[in-house]
Amino acid sequence: MEFTKVAIDTLTEYEKNPRKGNIKELTESLIANGQYKPIVVQKSTKRILAGNHLWKAAKELNWTEINIVEIDVDDNQAKKIVVADNRLADLGAYDERLLFDLLSDIDLVGTGYIPADVDDLLAMIEEQSTPDWKIAGAQANQENVQIRPTLADRADRYAERTIRLLMCEYPNHQYIWIVEALVGLREKYGVDNNAFAILHAVSEVTGLEVPKL
Repeated sequence: MEFTKVAIDTLTEYEKNPRKGNIKELTESLIANGQYKPIVVQKSTKRILAGNHLWKAAKELNWTEINIVEIDVDDNQAKKIVVADNRLADLGAYDERLLFDLLSDIDLVGTGYIPADVDDLLAMIEEQSTPDWKIAGAQANQENVQIRPTLADRADRYAERTIRLLMCEYPNHQYIWIVEALVGLREKYGVDNNAFAILHAVSEVTGLEVPKL
């Protein structure tokens, strides 16, 4: 399939595109990487079926031309392509170790990632990794202990961090239950997000005061 370069103002946004893109990150990507894949356009209408936010980012940068691929489809098929382009990306998953290796070896500018994301990825990998057990000697008066990085070990790496990401995995039925429960907790504590609701719940159960910002 060949792509062509067209005047950017000859294209129109797909007005019912449900995706909310990050224009700022896309403009940074265009500056750092250029346009490495064409926008998909319905031939008969010149409406963008895939790449609406990339087109907007290019306009933000005052581009006058952009690379496209035209496909000859009817309006019903066009709708399916818009949905599929958004949904199929959501269904993908990452090999976290390979992603971490890749991110650790490149400049992050224009990738959509920041150093804090790499730190969070490393923390998740360490959490999921097989424990490295230190075996006590036969005469030692101690049990075998698991070697994990301590908070002190991580202090330098997180010294400039102000926000950390806590990730939890649940089976589907437990996930549905906890999401519904969090709605009630938000109302109970008068907060507007799950992070604060969890803080208040933990404080109530433990009797400990939530640290101040």
